[in-house]
Amino acid sequence: MRKFKACLSGIVESSGLNLNQISKISGISNAYLTKLIKGNINKPGKDKIASILLALNHSIPEINAILADYDYMPLNRHDIPEILDNNRRRKFEGRILPQFDHIYFELLMAALESIGGTKIILKHRPSGIFLPSELYMMKAFPNRPASEAEKFFRTFTRDVVAERKALFLKNCEQGYRFETYMCRACFEESLERNIGPAAQAADPRKVALFAKFYANAVAAALKAPDQHLYHIVNRCTYFQFQIQDADGDTPKVSYTAMRRHDYDNACDQLTLESFLSDDIGIVALFKNEVAQCMGALDGTDGRLGSDGFHAAIRQRLTAYGIGGQFDAALAELMDAPGFALH
Repeated sequence: MRKFKACLSGIVESSGLNLNQISKISGISNAYLTKLIKGNINKPGKDKIASILLALNHSIPEINAILADYDYMPLNRHDIPEILDNNRRRKFEGRILPQFDHIYFELLMAALESIGGTKIILKHRPSGIFLPSELYMMKAFPNRPASEAEKFFRTFTRDVVAERKALFLKNCEQGYRFETYMCRACFEESLERNIGPAAQAADPRKVALFAKFYANAVAAALKAPDQHLYHIVNRCTYFQFQIQDADGDTPKVSYTAMRRHDYDNACDQLTLESFLSDDIGIVALFKNEVAQCMGALDGTDGRLGSDGFHAAIRQRLTAYGIGGQFDAALAELMDAPGFALH
């Protein structure tokens, strides 16, 4: 039998994380990792290699190179179901777990959705879960992929986002509360940036997809006003986060380190890495931030409640000339049985 070099075990040992931590963030069992380190597994499963390396923030080309060391073909779409299955077994336990690059974050969001429970979000607009898949892929992949690794990465991202949406819809059907607080000024700025005159001149198709994005969020609120709550508040938190299973015994905070503006300078993109934690003290700090936003609600604001939120969105989109597109997208969702997303 061919003896493979211990490439993966060397990466695990040099990661700076212990086996228990790697098991939690990858969904691969501690027992399997222990056997791997001890040399009792000569050729790890392809999905195990991919899940471990994704958790350790390796790129698709890097993963493919390591797979080649074990005589595996590069990652392809047939490998995705097993990787997603591992992802569902991840555990979120510990003071701080770092959130690295784009696909790692989406994998984490999908795994959080599998927990269920009440979700509280502080953000500049409704959750990215409401982005139509086409719009999400346009934003994530503005250029056509050139290499095979880039093509797989695109397919993988699409399937991870689909997994996240499917779990979200399942949580909706189970009646979990979904509560969002949005700073008024940040929300208005987001609307201007995504559907305003400059956005329409740059890419009308993208603006039309944003109309569907807002229709997704509004439809959820209209169909289940006690379950999907949107609050526009007169307070800015300067960052965004979500608390998953907020009413449960072990809520999880995902802090996504939002910047008020994007910059092209690479140095500006490296500030304050985002993280996830279930530490009691850290969760308490973020729950206090939610309480402050609750205190900033204006009871006389006409945007409160599902009807008020709908009216506010429609008024703004009509002012930008895309009210008709929004109305058509919303009508399609309201006619659909149960929860649905564009």
